Amino acid sequence: MPRFALLLVGLGLLAIILTVALVMGDATLPGRVPLLGAAGLAGFGGLSLVVGLWLLEPGTRVPEAGLRQR
Repeated sequence: MPRFALLLVGLGLLAIILTVALVMGDATLPGRVPLLGAAGLAGFGGLSLVVGLWLLEPGTRVPEAGLRQR
């Protein structure tokens, strides 16, 4: 499970860095990459980053039945 979450975090960071490079450069000029594509890439990056970090966050642990807590 952590491998998948780390993969999502890495893909999210890569997508956000690629979006910044597209916007900082001249790639979003008319006739090249449409702004909707750059916005979609940014949205995918943000969603991937949030879901990956959410999967890495330790949840509340429910004690197994039969084990007593002291």
